Amino acid sequence: MSEVPLTYRLEGIENVFEGAPPDHGCLISIDGFDGSGKSTQVEALARHLSEEGQSVVKTRQPTDWYRNDPIVRRFHSDGGSPDEARDLAMMAAVDRHRHVADVIRPALAKGATVICDRYVCSTFAVFTHRGVDLDFIVTINRTVPRPNFAFYIDVPTNELVNRLRGRDGADLKFEERSLSRIESIVGKWKAMRGTVEFVDGLAPPDVVTRRMLDRISAR
Repeated sequence: MSEVPLTYRLEGIENVFEGAPPDHGCLISIDGFDGSGKSTQVEALARHLSEEGQSVVKTRQPTDWYRNDPIVRRFHSDGGSPDEARDLAMMAAVDRHRHVADVIRPALAKGATVICDRYVCSTFAVFTHRGVDLDFIVTINRTVPRPNFAFYIDVPTNELVNRLRGRDGADLKFEERSLSRIESIVGKWKAMRGTVEFVDGLAPPDVVTRRMLDRISAR
């Protein structure tokens, strides 16, 4: 497992995006560790924006094509080597590019607001934790659309553990069964502060939603 960096080479991460945010539509990414409440926020944000008259498309990365692959499921259950993680990073990149071409770009072209449950920065956090080189991850994911808004639901590690155990009991993924592994992944996220906007996930859910809506409205 790689060490948590003091800071990411943010300029390198920025190279993954194709340029400015989309001219048509609006791309919103909501990221966070499992148990952070991000899926709840995707639903709430979509509901509010739909009520304002926007055409909203909810989607997620990775797609089921990646999630249901036996190799991916085995890695999530038992862990694996950096070489195996590198293979998974390439699979995740293929999945992302397909998803962007089939779902995200067509929706944006129609002027829709796309809310994506996890996006490319999740790949940076998870796969650098697993020992995959950052520049390699940038290269295989390059030219994805830049989000208009990228949020990270920030929840302290101990609270994440409590939520995960309360939700899943003993049926936790390999990386969720160790406090140090969770802290490593969360640490990667903290190193991306500036690329994503942090939102306090300990606040009541409706407050979290309102804070994101306020940031969207302010821009």
